[in-house]
Amino acid sequence: MKTKILVLTIAFLSLTLSSFTISKNQVVSGVYDGVEDTNYVFTITKGDKTEKMEFNYLSEDVFENFDLDSDELIGTSFTITYEKEKEMIVNDEGDDEEVEYLTITKLSVND
Repeated sequence: MKTKILVLTIAFLSLTLSSFTISKNQVVSGVYDGVEDTNYVFTITKGDKTEKMEFNYLSEDVFENFDLDSDELIGTSFTITYEKEKEMIVNDEGDDEEVEYLTITKLSVND
């Protein structure tokens, strides 16, 4: 009986812990566009292509040093260091769905 409980506990923990992954310290450069739907939006240029990146969260250090909720920094070019977290959730239909969250961990103004 104890073995069965131990096996079930290990299986449950494995599934729970494997339901999310974190990728650390990715870096991009971009121009700040402002806040849209509580996300911090930047225009990122890669070669000849531009794309919008929406960041969901700010680290405490970034939050304390940059007022991204004001319009003052719109148009400013930044180097953005961020973490990407992917999590498996069950959606309203009962299906597994992967959700991605981006957190800015470091921000510096480009000269």
